[in-house]
Amino acid sequence: MNFNSRAASLLELRQKGAYLLVATDLAARGIDLPETTHIYNFDLPRTAVDYLHRAGRTGRKPFSDKKCSVTSIITSEERFVLKKYENELMFDCEELFL
Repeated sequence: MNFNSRAASLLELRQKGAYLLVATDLAARGIDLPETTHIYNFDLPRTAVDYLHRAGRTGRKPFSDKKCSVTSIITSEERFVLKKYENELMFDCEELFL
């Protein structure tokens, strides 16, 4: 998506209160959506910093006091990567099995 298309989509999202935004890592950088309540990772980012940008920055304070849940759908082989991000970024995950 070019810059103008991205800006128009974000404006529409903010004005009309769209329910769903699907974005790549690149598109997610620099987006502040304080109304965000849920973020879903269908694959883990390559680094903890990318994880922070993808999940943490989107609904971050001081833009919002609302709670934002982040769900990462991972395989058992990816658990060690998420644990590494937890240690680097000092957060804890709750593990749910499907």
